[in-house]
Amino acid sequence: MIPIVDIDVDPSFPANLAMGWPDEEDVSEEGYGYFHNVWAMGDVTRSEALAMIEEEQHLVRLVDQASRTDAEFEAVAKAVEAGELDYLPDDYATRYADSELIQLVTVFADEGSPLDTLELGVAGLTFALSSVRCFTAASCRRHCSDGSWSDRPVVFFAAERSTVQWLTPMVRESGCGFADGSERADKLLIVEAPSITNFMTLANLIVRLTERQDSSKPS
Repeated sequence: MIPIVDIDVDPSFPANLAMGWPDEEDVSEEGYGYFHNVWAMGDVTRSEALAMIEEEQHLVRLVDQASRTDAEFEAVAKAVEAGELDYLPDDYATRYADSELIQLVTVFADEGSPLDTLELGVAGLTFALSSVRCFTAASCRRHCSDGSWSDRPVVFFAAERSTVQWLTPMVRESGCGFADGSERADKLLIVEAPSITNFMTLANLIVRLTERQDSSKPS
């Protein structure tokens, strides 16, 4: 069961907000915007973004199938993200010892999660945005706990005005919206959504459109 938040989003182009990449001197190894436990992504290729999107979709499908409530989704997702069986609901690892999900979490415990320290539902979009010249600053899938710093799925990013205009139709189509993130740092925007399913749709739209546009260019 993938959680859904009852919110309204605004998919219109945020024309009145400041846009552009942050100044180089304002970006550190820990990123931009005074977020905790973040890091600067750097350049991401379309193939890297597509690989992350496909991996995330597979993992979200498994977590969705394994959970019946928001709390169960939170527990199973955290186990996948951290590679820790202890996060799973009581007796889950014993009852489903042969399941693909348990096998993957066991592998992640030894080899690390393929999500690259990002969370389920925001990893693919973070990679997709980074692959189209967006500076991604922070993300949160929204947690069913007091420790969640966002009450909805969000990705904070900065981008040139032309890039945001290009993104706007896809933000609308996916059911996502824009918001102002400048309280954190100058030029930061937020893409937000009721559910991570909207984010996964947006991530797919971004990489598929760039693929079509690149293939249509004269060689």
